[in-house]
Amino acid sequence: MNNYSGAVFGFIMVFIYNFLDAGKEVYSGFLVQSAHPMMVTCIVFSTVLVFFQLFCLLRLRKEYLRPYRMWKPLVALNVTTAGSWITFFYCLKYLEPASASAIITGVAPLLMVMIVPFFFRTEKREYRLLLLSGIACSSLWLGIISLQEGRNTYNLSMNEVMIGIVLSVACALFSIFSNILSKKLSEDRCRPESIMAHRFYLTVFVTLLFSFQLQDVQSDVQNLFPGVLLLALLGLIIPLWCLQYGIKSLPPSRVMVLISVSPVFTFGFQIFDPRLSPTTSSFVAILLICFFSLAAEVWRIQHSGRVNDGYHRVSEDRNG
Repeated sequence: MNNYSGAVFGFIMVFIYNFLDAGKEVYSGFLVQSAHPMMVTCIVFSTVLVFFQLFCLLRLRKEYLRPYRMWKPLVALNVTTAGSWITFFYCLKYLEPASASAIITGVAPLLMVMIVPFFFRTEKREYRLLLLSGIACSSLWLGIISLQEGRNTYNLSMNEVMIGIVLSVACALFSIFSNILSKKLSEDRCRPESIMAHRFYLTVFVTLLFSFQLQDVQSDVQNLFPGVLLLALLGLIIPLWCLQYGIKSLPPSRVMVLISVSPVFTFGFQIFDPRLSPTTSSFVAILLICFFSLAAEVWRIQHSGRVNDGYHRVSEDRNG
């Protein structure tokens, strides 16, 4: 697969991830209103972990242990994965899903272009900071809207909504480092499936310990299991599989910029949730985030004379 085909494939994978992830966010927001976020996280990722463990053991035995060759990034990936998903499920208790999604994916590209050069010394800054700042400012505006609307939607105090925004930003930071660490493992020829089989150990361990301390655990598990199983399959296993291939095919900065348009899908799914009442202001803010995201990608394409994988500087003649 040449660089251009790989970039198109990566774009398609990230697009599929955005669509399925949006549905996951709305449905997750519904689940965490009736169950503890730690319980939901535990059941979901236990299912995901078992799936990828069985898949690798049955289909990819030779690739199963390869990630352990780079055990330091693998351990760090477990930490960032646990941090990103635990903060994500908690922030949905305080923010409507589209707002949480916009804040997480909005600030990530700006932070990404600042962080990536410390991990990939050959990474060239491919995006105009003004456009990335536009994404971040639009996300901040959406956060302010959430401060006003979240109190009415969930009957929360301003402090609780502020907690949701802080958790969203923390989730963005953890997601950035997860993206970078996954790329490093992919560069060591680890298959996406083998990475997925080993990145959720800490997430399951921490949430399982916490869940044992909750009351009525057995009844909650019985009530949640059908819905959580659906969430694990359509909201996590398939989209994360696609995202892992997107990360393998594209530079981390481009992945985060493409993901930043996902709130428009989340907003669309929210319309079908009777608990939520998206406003015109929220929609305008989300459209601005999408506009700046697409403008950033168009600017990158117009100012790039070659197809670049972000790391190896392999040129391609587009006119040939």
